[in-house]
Amino acid sequence: MAVILDSKQLCGNLEKEIRKILKSLPGLCLASVSIGDNYASCLYRRIQKQAAFSLGVEYKEVNLGKDISFDTFKNKIETLNKDSGVTGIIINKPFPSGWKDQEAFALLDEKKDIEGTHPFNLGRFCIGFKSALSDSYPDASLGFCVSPTVLSIIDLIKASGANLSGARVTIVGFSSLIGKPLAIYLANEFATVSIAHIETYNKGDLAFYVNNADILISAVGKPGLIKGEWIKEDSLVIDVGTGRKNGVLAGDVEFKEASKKAKYITPVPGGVGRLTTMFLYYNLAITARIQGVTK
Repeated sequence: MAVILDSKQLCGNLEKEIRKILKSLPGLCLASVSIGDNYASCLYRRIQKQAAFSLGVEYKEVNLGKDISFDTFKNKIETLNKDSGVTGIIINKPFPSGWKDQEAFALLDEKKDIEGTHPFNLGRFCIGFKSALSDSYPDASLGFCVSPTVLSIIDLIKASGANLSGARVTIVGFSSLIGKPLAIYLANEFATVSIAHIETYNKGDLAFYVNNADILISAVGKPGLIKGEWIKEDSLVIDVGTGRKNGVLAGDVEFKEASKKAKYITPVPGGVGRLTTMFLYYNLAITARIQGVTK
């Protein structure tokens, strides 16, 4: 039976670090931009807001409505970029049909890019991230932020004690926020990385890649996508997906069945998501220092 990797202790340790950093900074403000009322996005924003209140950070919620045009969205992001009272900006997905992720993320001021999604920051991640994270969390000397979800996954892998060198890793989902930067980090650690996506599923190959993974990371948001019977014996399973199944919050992986085969597994809720919120505010402090904000 799998050991459940609850992130409670990791969150507690990180929160202490964040509170220590915030003591050396004036009041910070996170602008959280969303479009429409997607369930997972609404849930994440609610958690963001609760954490902001707990940490004493100003939280500026900007919901633009599902029928907004890209030009109006662009104007709003540019306004937030110029607002000296806003320390960091997060653009919550999903976007309307037809919008391209990188066109939206490229509108951000790279110094306020709290998730590391701006194309320039992603490029810097590709060439300079590994050494900056070798001993501790990245700091302002890196010059940009790293995806809070990627940092959360790395923290959980470390907590499991898994050896990445030579490990076969399957990442399900290849977004610029999670899958792509995570694959780069893991490859830099000499893991053998496979990225699965919609065409992997359509071709009927998803079970093969899951069953061959020493470490499985799924970030799709489709409950029950990963069948428990596919999981490799004694593997590490990290479930990033969030959705609703029969009115209950659930991850991509069939948790009960997968727990019988995996060595370690993260729950939903209580796993990656909770830690991601803490890293979001860790990154907010980093953006303040990148911008030269001091007490």
